[in-house]
Amino acid sequence: MGLDRRTFLQRAGLALFSLGVSEAGIALLGNNDKFAPWLQAYGQTLAQTTNRKLALLVGINQYPKNNHLNGCITDVELQKDLLIHRFGFLSQDIVTITDRQATRENIETAFLEHLTEQAKADDIVVFHFSGYGGRVKMPNTTMAKTATSNYQLTNDYQLVESLVPADGLIPTKGNPAANDLLKDTLFLLLRSLKTDKITTVLDTSFKPTTSTLQGNFRVRSYSDVAQNPSPEEMAFRDQMQIRLKTQGIKSSTLPGIILSAAGEGQPALEGQWHNFSAGLFTYALTQYLWEVTPATRVQSLWQKTLANVAIITDNQQKPQIQEKNKPITTYYPQEKDGTAGEGLITGIDNKGMVDLKLTGIPLALLDSYSLESCFTVIDTPNTIQLQLRSREGINGKAQILNSSESPGKLLQSGQFIQESIRVLSRNQGLTMALDNSLERIERVDATSALANIDSVTNKVMAGEYSADCILGKVVNTKVDLPKSAPEENPPIAKSYGLFTPGGTLITKTVGVANEAVKLAVKRLESEFQTLLATKWLQLIVNDNSSLIPLEATLELLGKKNYVSLQRNTRNASSASRGIPIKVETLPTISQDAPLKLSLTNNGESTLYSILMEVTPTGQITTLYQPQESSTDKEAVTPINWEIAAKSELVIPQANSSWQWNTPDSRGITQLYVIVATQPFNKTLVLLSKQATVKRDRSQILNLLEPLGITNAILQDLHTASAVTPDIIGSTTDVYGLDNRAWATFRFTYEIV
Repeated sequence: MGLDRRTFLQRAGLALFSLGVSEAGIALLGNNDKFAPWLQAYGQTLAQTTNRKLALLVGINQYPKNNHLNGCITDVELQKDLLIHRFGFLSQDIVTITDRQATRENIETAFLEHLTEQAKADDIVVFHFSGYGGRVKMPNTTMAKTATSNYQLTNDYQLVESLVPADGLIPTKGNPAANDLLKDTLFLLLRSLKTDKITTVLDTSFKPTTSTLQGNFRVRSYSDVAQNPSPEEMAFRDQMQIRLKTQGIKSSTLPGIILSAAGEGQPALEGQWHNFSAGLFTYALTQYLWEVTPATRVQSLWQKTLANVAIITDNQQKPQIQEKNKPITTYYPQEKDGTAGEGLITGIDNKGMVDLKLTGIPLALLDSYSLESCFTVIDTPNTIQLQLRSREGINGKAQILNSSESPGKLLQSGQFIQESIRVLSRNQGLTMALDNSLERIERVDATSALANIDSVTNKVMAGEYSADCILGKVVNTKVDLPKSAPEENPPIAKSYGLFTPGGTLITKTVGVANEAVKLAVKRLESEFQTLLATKWLQLIVNDNSSLIPLEATLELLGKKNYVSLQRNTRNASSASRGIPIKVETLPTISQDAPLKLSLTNNGESTLYSILMEVTPTGQITTLYQPQESSTDKEAVTPINWEIAAKSELVIPQANSSWQWNTPDSRGITQLYVIVATQPFNKTLVLLSKQATVKRDRSQILNLLEPLGITNAILQDLHTASAVTPDIIGSTTDVYGLDNRAWATFRFTYEIV
């Protein structure tokens, strides 16, 4: 039995306040992009000056039948930290309901008491749900269609989507009923609010799945389709319909903005890192909002959010948006002058250590971010540097570097921190997940063989820990049979190959039929090195934390569409330029379309750049330009792409006869633009020695040994940073990268 509404609210610690809050918000630049209006509305929904800001956050990890999730409560914590520290919500105006508390009745009760009965016309409301989504069979005779429902029609019933609470399944005679919160009921609750400034975040998915894992990620879709809705839920839904009709509220009106982790039929996924698990969508979304500053173009940030999810899930999870017809387009000032940060101070312990929450660290860095990394504390009279001493997930402890005074006298909870020095271990390797389909003897043999591969440093079972790729079986029914063999029931041969963390087969890694797993590991050694090189590129993306004043615009000039992607560092003098585009997920462009990159240096010193591209097939390429035309057999060192102070570099240059095109294979492409304050001397020498170099012309150079090239890039960035031994010690086991010395942009788009 659920608690009565008043008792539940008292136990949840809800206080009913009518206090005003300080002005907070974000200034978001408008454009015609489909997603820009809802990003504007979402940011304004969080940041607008208002009488009150109310939030109800629901996260459920513990479900019956051992179908547990791991990251839903973390999602709630991430969202709560964002609302309080970034957008000025009062902690007493945020209600969180987790695990056993999150019954259907309690969720609906909290919604009515905390949101419906309190929210006024000018108030802001946020509702967040992380947990399982499901589907319920609704008899046609009892179901009335609404404009916002997704129905699958049959002769006898309709499949409707639902949010699965902690008490989702209830025992009944015959077919079990679902005590789910129907999506239709949620929409009715949202329409009951007096305000239209509503943001709903649903980090869940609804298509039933037979497997709890997709690749290395856990799926947030319930495996069973419920046979009937619970009578109590149907009665509550009917009461809400009558209430809205009495108040003259149209049931077809879409309530505010609804952000969903995945599209129809797609999975919502959560990942597991060291002592940390979260929904991929929630983490990407909250990280994006921590980055927002007044000078940041909405389009650029949304592209990065989509790209983060797409790269991790192989574009199988595509966040979606539902919005009302006339989204808000007003601008609002940013609290604390709009300063962005990678985290905040959460306290100081009795040993003088500073507690940090690194909420703005990208997912790719979570398991590779080394101790000794440094942060600058924002809004302190003298610049205070903190150095990381321990870390679990996004929680860390740090020490003050440049002051002998007690941290308690200098710092306070809630202050933002910005990354200043990124430290990465040079012994970085791949984490290999072994697919659950492998037999025990196969896992033993694979583990033994992988122990001899330098580029693989960790082996785990799929789903239990973050991994860079998965070793699994590939079933192949096309087996060469002797002519005398019978045609019926041909044998099925197996081979081995690599899969992405999202579970997509990397086709070029598939071996011959009936290959031994040890031989497969040896065969794949060069592919491991390429994957590790790609990982290194992901680890040096720092456009949000770089202090180099740089802007970049990538133009993709397809025959049928034009795409302009923008990036800029926090110190760029203005928001990136470019023509707004309409995108539903990733930007798409045709094969072999011309490219043009513009880099604007707003600083006082010359910058140097190198471009690296990861093609849809996993091949790593770079743009090579020799110093001068030459047909000599000796290697010609390529030039640095120089960007003079207060000037713009365009690649390819207007007078160049060489054309730079997109890859001719379909799929996701990643372009890394790496810029430093010193030339890439070590890298360029290695590039000149590549066997595929054409010494007399510019070219897109396929790298035969990409790991050596990426290591050279890291060494050049380390040299340019010149981080002193008092920060990283005298060891040669780490790269120390100073955000004043380098910037890396990543552009992600899909070749179609």
